[in-house]
Amino acid sequence: MMKKVGLMMCLILTTLLTGCWDRNEINNYAFWIGTALDLSEDGKLVKSAQVAVPADFKSKQGGGGSGKRGDIVLTATGTSIVDLTQQVQDKLPRRVFLGHRRSIFIGEKLARKGLVEIMDQFTRNTDTRMRTDIFVVNQGEGKDVLKINSPFNQFSAIVAVDQDRYCRLGDTALRDVLLDVGLDGIRPSMPMVDISPNNEQEKAEIMEVKSVAIFNKNLQMVGKVWGRESLEMFWVKGVLKEQFITEEIEEGSISLYESNLKKFVRTEIKGNRIKAFVQLEGTGRVLENNTNIDVSVTAERVPLERKLNEIKAKKVEATIKKLQQQFGQDAVGIGEEIHKEHPYQWKQLRGNWDQLFPTVEVSVKVKLKIQNTGDIGRRIPGIGERK
Repeated sequence: MMKKVGLMMCLILTTLLTGCWDRNEINNYAFWIGTALDLSEDGKLVKSAQVAVPADFKSKQGGGGSGKRGDIVLTATGTSIVDLTQQVQDKLPRRVFLGHRRSIFIGEKLARKGLVEIMDQFTRNTDTRMRTDIFVVNQGEGKDVLKINSPFNQFSAIVAVDQDRYCRLGDTALRDVLLDVGLDGIRPSMPMVDISPNNEQEKAEIMEVKSVAIFNKNLQMVGKVWGRESLEMFWVKGVLKEQFITEEIEEGSISLYESNLKKFVRTEIKGNRIKAFVQLEGTGRVLENNTNIDVSVTAERVPLERKLNEIKAKKVEATIKKLQQQFGQDAVGIGEEIHKEHPYQWKQLRGNWDQLFPTVEVSVKVKLKIQNTGDIGRRIPGIGERK
């Protein structure tokens, strides 16, 4: 009898466990891919969302479908991030889901005003992924980036992430910015997106990632560096791993692919003088040689390496000097190096680091070794050079 009762109870419990009464179907979600934050003319916060449209989400190369974009850009205006998110939700027949958000774009006008209140919401919202990439839009608005219809990906929010990772500055995420905000010996920086088309076709399809926005400790943008300076700054900071570079010397120009990039910083405090000794290392592969130097011959290659390293060291010193004199912000983290090497002295320096950083004497040494010279050492001779 007891066995029969136990069997009946098991059967009843089994029927109860098979129901999915609290499930959330994927069709109930609206996937939020990218966010743009801007400042309106009357000083209000403008939030735009790039949301995937499943009916039109398809490969552009695959054919078929309606030919429409695979996303929709929604905009709301208000005073708080949470209120704007609700306004976006009010425009959608599905529940917004932030778990797939790839990037955040901030208009330069808003960045210069300050981002403290915005970052507060990001740190408290558990739906926010810390790996979300974050950008400032150079002389523009974030919502303009969301409207770009790239031929490589239907979501411009993803295109910017890939460009930052593969083309330029090595993937800066929200997590990295928040870590810098929490430290006294470094100031935050963010890669910048440029919408500067060379023709009408590029205007709607192409963006560039080639500059970096510099912030103070109050998360207000104070300036920017671009091109070569942005790469040098990130090399000293320790986040740049590879780059293509062309250097002009007396004999002509030479282009290298530089990889395995590393940085080492040693600091010294003597009285009121603070010194920083920066050493940058890496390996190079010759891609183009427009000189008569035979890079395959050690006797010619070594002097070339020495000359290139001296040129690069002077350029990096000039970039750091610009951060010191023009912006007064330690975006490369020399203060953190002092913190590690001189923790007791740092207690007295940390409160005035913005005033002390411009006075630091910085010397740079570059040790880049050419390890691959290509299939030929000397360039192919022209008609006038042949004997």
